Amino acid sequence: MPTGFDLIEHSSTLRRHWLRRLAAAFVDVVIIFVPMRLAIFFVNAPYQDIVAGVLSGAVWFVYSGLLEGAYGNTLGKWFFDLKVVSLKEKKSFHQTFARSVPKFFWYVFLPFDVVIGLAMEGDPRQRWSDTVARTTVLFRKSEASKIKERGQPVRNFAKSDGDEQGASLRTVPDH
Repeated sequence: MPTGFDLIEHSSTLRRHWLRRLAAAFVDVVIIFVPMRLAIFFVNAPYQDIVAGVLSGAVWFVYSGLLEGAYGNTLGKWFFDLKVVSLKEKKSFHQTFARSVPKFFWYVFLPFDVVIGLAMEGDPRQRWSDTVARTTVLFRKSEASKIKERGQPVRNFAKSDGDEQGASLRTVPDH
């Protein structure tokens, strides 16, 4: 079975998925890290870089766990139409906090979490922590449904650009 690294080269759908996740993470980082860094600067705490890194990680962990557990997304994921869903029956806070653990130590574990997730066989949209928590992140509105809303003809994206994996990437209806 191929890994995410094998598929990402040929799947524009998978590349778009990971770019959305990266952009959503950037939005969340700005929302969390900028105010934290400013607060630490004005407090004039010793070892500002270390304090900022650890405190921002703790806030990001709680922010992600709570919002993903309650709403299925963070503000960054909401902005990019991404949603965290359970691979089991119903998503729980236990799952969303478990998948958020690498964010606590974002400066070390988060990059490895992504790389290990892409290197494993299985769902190429999952980080390693998604696999452990039995969750995945899905695009809430498929590209085809957006085109359909504009009244344009829908074509099969999976076959149009040599993207064999794209057809199996699920989407979540927008509720």
